[in-house]
Amino acid sequence: MYTAVLIKGKTYSVMGHVFLLNQEKEIEKKVFQYLNGNEFFDCKQLDVPADDPKTDGQPKEDDKSVKEEEEPQQEQKIYTESELKGMNKTEQEAIVIDLGGDPSEFKNESERISYILEHQEKAGE
Repeated sequence: MYTAVLIKGKTYSVMGHVFLLNQEKEIEKKVFQYLNGNEFFDCKQLDVPADDPKTDGQPKEDDKSVKEEEEPQQEQKIYTESELKGMNKTEQEAIVIDLGGDPSEFKNESERISYILEHQEKAGE
């Protein structure tokens, strides 16, 4: 089992997870490998089996190669309006940040959704 805690910033969205400041969240191994070493996160691996050769003495360089392999796979997700309406404010703000926007510029949900729909189309081009 792996966990991550956002220790800098307000929100962070990665690989389908939305992290809020100082809230521990259980994550998958690939997300752990991606975030481990990121100064914005405190990542932990719990319940490590002692006889698992994959985790014993694994050098830091391997983390780098895993990160390089996984980054290209992480393409921008295209959200529909109904998906966005089903999200809470924090999740919408995390997407706005990922698209390069400032969540404080928007007064309400409809402005955030409009921004996301417009800018994800531009990012996909």
